[in-house]
This record gives sequence, C-alpha cells and structure tokens, in this order.
Amino acid sequence: MGKHNGHPKAITQVAIDMGSAYQKGVRNNLGNARIVFDKYHVVALVNAAVDKVRRIEAREGTPAVKEQLKGNHWIFRKNPEKLSDKEQARLKDLDLKNLATGVACQTRLNLQQAYRCRTAETARKRLSDWSRWVKRKAEKLGAVLEPMVRVAKTVENQIEGILAHWKKGLTTAYLEGLNSVFSAVKRKARGYRSTDNMITMLYFVADNLSIPYLYTR
Repeated sequence: MGKHNGHPKAITQVAIDMGSAYQKGVRNNLGNARIVFDKYHVVALVNAAVDKVRRIEAREGTPAVKEQLKGNHWIFRKNPEKLSDKEQARLKDLDLKNLATGVACQTRLNLQQAYRCRTAETARKRLSDWSRWVKRKAEKLGAVLEPMVRVAKTVENQIEGILAHWKKGLTTAYLEGLNSVFSAVKRKARGYRSTDNMITMLYFVADNLSIPYLYTR
C-alpha cells in the first residue's frame, strides 16, 4: 500500500472467512478495519456440517437409514430449487423427519433464510433463534447432530462479524471469482518458472491486455 501512497489504517472494513489466522492478521495490521464475515463462507460452514452429519449417519445408522442415504449425498448439498425433477422425486421418497441428515439440511436452509432479513437487528434475532433451534434438535437426536451444534456455537461467538454483512455489505465474491481465473491460468501452464512470470500472465488474462507481437516476413 505504501508504494501506492496508501496506509493500512485507511482501510475501514475487510471481508474474510472465519479463520482465526485471518482475523489475527486484520487485528495486527489493519487497526481501523471492521471485520465482515462473508456470507458465502458462513453458508459453506453449515454445508460442511451437513455433510459431516450425513457421513456419521451413513456410518452409524440403521440398515434402513443407510439405504435411504445411499447415493443421495448430492441432494443434501443443493437448495430445493436447484434439484432436477428426478432428484426432487427421490427427495420426496426420503423420510426426512426421521433422518438426522434431513434435519441438518433444514437447518442450513433456515440459516440461508436469515440472510433475507433487511436489517442487522432482525438478522440478530433470527440467528439467535436459529442457534437455539439447532441445539433443541440436537437434544432430541443426540450426538449425530454435533457438527451442527458446533456451527451454531461458532455463529454465536462470531455474531458481530456476521452481522457486519448487513451493516457494511462487503463481500469476497469478486476476489473469489478472480481467484478461480488465476487458478485456471496456473493449471493451464502447469506452473511457472518464476513468480514474476506468473504475475505477468495474470495481468494479461485478468485485464484482457493485448499481447504484443512482431510481423515477420
């Protein structure tokens, strides 16, 4: 930043995931910045917990439960509107009320609904209710829902950073997309001999720069 006449203290907000190393880095280097936990990473945290519940239940459940979960893991990773007609039909055949994975999937959908709140105050109440609801479900279903309980506790502990989404509106979406482009460039080249070469190519690709060439006869 110094090379471009900037200063770290001029940064007022930073969008990150919930990694403790990132949070520490912001606190130590960007003293005036407000941490904003990106929506994508919050939902991804819940998605990962749903998959953990599914794997626990597929491993420790009854034969009937295992049969229901067999081959259906992608169904629980998608939102209902993203399911194909075939997947929707398969979902209707599942006993979701008695499947811990079904309950876990519903908690994910409920958390996503919280992001439709218009104000941080409304979202705070919605997320607080969501956390209590997850814990009540876990009391009924037992340890199989422990991954969801851990996420609920994380939401409680990191609530101010999550609510900053409504107050600041900052997101990492643009950089996530840019990172995908960069990763594709690196894969295509199968690596670069130097960092300078890689950075130069990223500029050409990301900025749509024209590569100069010479006419020869």
